Amino acid sequence: MEKILKYSLVALLAFSVAMIFWAVFTTPEDPTVENATAVGAYLYWGYFLMGAALVAALVGAGMDLLKKPEGIKGALIALVAVVAIIVVAYFIASGHDFQIVDLGNQGYFERKATVISDTCLIIFYVAMAGAVISAIYSAVTDALK
Repeated sequence: MEKILKYSLVALLAFSVAMIFWAVFTTPEDPTVENATAVGAYLYWGYFLMGAALVAALVGAGMDLLKKPEGIKGALIALVAVVAIIVVAYFIASGHDFQIVDLGNQGYFERKATVISDTCLIIFYVAMAGAVISAIYSAVTDALK
């Protein structure tokens, strides 16, 4: 099973690198050109990889909980915390009233798209702050041991 996983990950990486080269070397220099299919295809490939990573993380966590059911309390607390962060970020983002200029269509992006992107940014900021705080805490506790 490990060999299948290892070879499939190498194949996904090779395909991703090929997509990067395709997107970089076939993208037109003129930003008004509407036929930039390589970049669009690469974005969809990124969405696919993100979805696959999400499914793999959920399946892995579920299998781990089946093997060690004593960790379900911590998993539920983490799930509630993540949902709470997402809900709070959404309400903060929906309270903003700015408009983002859409240069391609000479207008503004619709409100739903800006709320979703702002929500994602807020979640990213919270996750990065958590990662920095966790790294600092880990370094301090290791230094005090």
